[in-house]
Amino acid sequence: MTDALLNALKLILLALIYLFFGRVLWAVWSEVRTPVMPAARVGGGTASRSRAKKSAGKGVPLFVVIEPKQHRGATYTLSSVLAIGRLEDNDIVIDDDSFISSHHARIEIRPEGTWVVDLGSTNGCYVNGQRVADERSVRKGDRIQVGSTVLEMRS
Repeated sequence: MTDALLNALKLILLALIYLFFGRVLWAVWSEVRTPVMPAARVGGGTASRSRAKKSAGKGVPLFVVIEPKQHRGATYTLSSVLAIGRLEDNDIVIDDDSFISSHHARIEIRPEGTWVVDLGSTNGCYVNGQRVADERSVRKGDRIQVGSTVLEMRS
């Protein structure tokens, strides 16, 4: 083999090593950016589920559970306010996730649209992967994450 061929093979090997490490760093960064927390139990009891209406009206925001898998498809209709937290007085009760506060977040209808409000929770809530500082408007297709529970807004 010639020196030129060996140098080319060295450069190709070095490029492959850099690509491998770049992919590893990308995977780590995406895991750090989006919190991965233990599975939550949505709607801890029948009393809490009965408070959140399950039938969708036309033009009324509807929130569908995307994650965790065992609760995928559960729906909640937003008439005025949906409270999310660990305590039973919330509309959406997530009682087995230690990353959820007693009263974690609230989804509400305002004249200017639908808003998600973080109620000062320690671990925060996220809309489309971005942490909500205080409050943020949400639109159809947006995903709200509280602990490991992800809700998608549909109408």
